[in-house]
Amino acid sequence: MAAVVAALAACGGADDPVAGRGALLQNPPPLTFAASAPDLGAQLSATPTGRELLAVVGAPVCGVQVHSMEYNTVGARGEATNATAALMLPQGQGAACSGARPLLLYGHGTDPQRAYNQAQITDLTRPGAASGLQLAATFAAHGYIVVAPNYAGYDRSRLPYHPYLVADQQSKDMIDALAAARQALPGLSARDSGRLFLSGNSQGGHVALATQRALQAAGKRVTAAAPMS
Repeated sequence: MAAVVAALAACGGADDPVAGRGALLQNPPPLTFAASAPDLGAQLSATPTGRELLAVVGAPVCGVQVHSMEYNTVGARGEATNATAALMLPQGQGAACSGARPLLLYGHGTDPQRAYNQAQITDLTRPGAASGLQLAATFAAHGYIVVAPNYAGYDRSRLPYHPYLVADQQSKDMIDALAAARQALPGLSARDSGRLFLSGNSQGGHVALATQRALQAAGKRVTAAAPMS
């Protein structure tokens, strides 16, 4: 019996917090939003906040599709869990919207609402919707693939807490979301160019720096990082 248990442990399994990290749990991930560039511009123009955003970032160049990803990751104790993220894709025939695109991995700021979800942007009263719409208008509508994790402990994550400012866990969460997104891209007729940008605001600035450190320690190239606070 001891030999069998040892063999199973060596193979990994459902209780192994490392096994399956970064696996995409539904492929293709469900579509939650789609708009052409003119339609997205009209939607933003309909609200004061949207008009302010357009004044800063300019009119959308590309249409945008948003998908809700779910993937395997770990909690702060190394326990296996799941998390979700928004995957935003530019759409259109122009050179700025098609072909291999740069990828932005973005960490959001502190939010106390467990239902936080940046992939649901049609109802701006929902937690995370405003952040998701800003990312879609600022980056996806201008040619970037955007991966925006909600973090473990939010949305549909089974983790009963959020590992707040735990650099090791949050960087793993971000890297796992990036791995899951790259699994999803071929099925969505999208591909990234290999240029990887990191950013985040407030708590997400800490997350972006932690992710940059972890990626570079693993020998992975980061094109540029812009953490904000």
